[in-house]
Amino acid sequence: MLLSLLSGCAVTVPPGPDAANPACADVITKLPDEVIGQKRQETTSQSTAAWGTGEKAVVLRCGVTPPPPTTELCTTTQAPNGTAVDWIVHQDDETGILTYTTYGREPAIDMTVPRAAAPDQPSAAPLAVVGLVNQIPATRFCVGQGETN
Repeated sequence: MLLSLLSGCAVTVPPGPDAANPACADVITKLPDEVIGQKRQETTSQSTAAWGTGEKAVVLRCGVTPPPPTTELCTTTQAPNGTAVDWIVHQDDETGILTYTTYGREPAIDMTVPRAAAPDQPSAAPLAVVGLVNQIPATRFCVGQGETN
């Protein structure tokens, strides 16, 4: 798992390689105090955020390596106002953690969501930050099967 709890003070999260990117600061400083009913916690690295603690903690990292074009599952989360973000989704069956990584945005953002934190709708976590993530312009978008020439 990406994180651990350090003596009750802050969640230890490794930073992404481009964590110092100014676009990350714009996103991180405006993140909500709560995501999927969990309160925001202090983290130890630049351009990171965490909500909740222990095995149910949801973690966001800005400045991760952008994924290249892929055949992995790509999904779009869309807020009621129409704001949308494409995410590559990877599920670790052993840990039950889903990792959502923005697709087509630099710097990229990833968000880990343990199934234990949101068993019925893990996509609610990235949906909670769509408006902020959308501040980083998209240069590529997910395409579905049959949408390519």
